[in-house]
Amino acid sequence: MQFEVGSRMQWMGYTGGPMTIMASGNSQIKIGGGESKVLSEFNVKDEKFFEGPETTIGKSKHVIGGKIWNDAIGPFAKTSFQGSYAYHLPLTKTMNFGVGLGLGMSHFRVDESRVVLYQQDDATYNQFLGNASQQTMGDAQAGFVLYGEKLFFGISGTQLLRNDIQLNDILTQSNLTRHLFVIAKYKLEINSDLHVEPLAILKSTGNSPMSVDAGARIISRNATWGGIQYRTGNMLVFQAGTNLIKNLYVNYSYDLSIGKIRAAGSNTHEIQIGYYLGRNRNVDKELKENSKDDSPKL
Repeated sequence: MQFEVGSRMQWMGYTGGPMTIMASGNSQIKIGGGESKVLSEFNVKDEKFFEGPETTIGKSKHVIGGKIWNDAIGPFAKTSFQGSYAYHLPLTKTMNFGVGLGLGMSHFRVDESRVVLYQQDDATYNQFLGNASQQTMGDAQAGFVLYGEKLFFGISGTQLLRNDIQLNDILTQSNLTRHLFVIAKYKLEINSDLHVEPLAILKSTGNSPMSVDAGARIISRNATWGGIQYRTGNMLVFQAGTNLIKNLYVNYSYDLSIGKIRAAGSNTHEIQIGYYLGRNRNVDKELKENSKDDSPKL
């Protein structure tokens, strides 16, 4: 089981900059007569800088999850919650395929205190939007992944229902555009303790230029990592993270703009803090080994 909270703050120092706050959790579950254990042991020695759980492949898995998040920019904000289910099945002994679906609700609203009117007596705003500044709607996202011990490839889409913004029965010309994400990464082993992971991320949104991230990160002992990515639009993203304090981990990234709007774009920070809750000790294995040691010798 894994829990995570995070925040992404863009254009810090500027009023109304984009901000995202999120909390999520997921866990494998047992369905039917499959494996009785759904989590592998990790951090058996209770180390502060522990190795993260290994990716399990070669068997089917059922995963449930949930998340709640809030996106805000200027006077606009959207709070959402969603539950999800995913099924993973082995294609080969070294490769798994998974598909998932998330369903939930979103609440879109306009913060009137942040609205700046060019004309204070704007009749259209005062008569309509000023008195009807929120909407609740259903939401959906879906995706699939293909992964092994070294390879990971995934495609996902959000805001799939492409809801029209309708405030108190007033239909606007705006909608929540679908977002498409494609990610690919591959772990290359330098030695038993050090790996390099090249990655590429593609993000596409209707009526907006496509964004591509390309870079790599270095992973030490599957416990500490650091990396750099280039994002189209003249942006560098620096990332660093580590597992620490038993089952806790933290990751931080900073966006550095090298383009024309570097003053605003460079003040972007993102942090995630997570916690693994699982089998830190393989008790069954210990009992079996102890019973062998205590058995009479002939």
